[in-house]
Amino acid sequence: MESYDSDDVQAFLTTFGVAVSTGDLDAIAEAYAFPALTVRQGSSEIVPDPDTVRDAARDAARGHRERGLVAAAPYLDDVEEVGDALLWARVRWSYRDENANEKESRTVRYLLRRARDGFEVCVVVPEAPDGA
Repeated sequence: MESYDSDDVQAFLTTFGVAVSTGDLDAIAEAYAFPALTVRQGSSEIVPDPDTVRDAARDAARGHRERGLVAAAPYLDDVEEVGDALLWARVRWSYRDENANEKESRTVRYLLRRARDGFEVCVVVPEAPDGA
């Protein structure tokens, strides 16, 4: 039996997606536990504090706007329990233009820890795009 509610995970991701879509840097930073970690194929980076998240989110938002992307919609692909309070969530992000057409997508795995009001991001693992 699952000790988490997938609707709760989806609600957390949806709220996170709204923050990304609207550029709410504080809400994005509040979704993280600190220190957090980003792990890519060739490197790992500690995310020490909210300012680091805000800076990265600001840069990402600028790039999205330059490519005409105005919304980020999360689709929960898979959840794996790691323990009583930890979950691996595989999320497909759909980045959309002003007409709600998907223009880009990306899959990211998150290690989420239960928090008082939902979840918090502990580890971010972006999956390599196809062909990379």
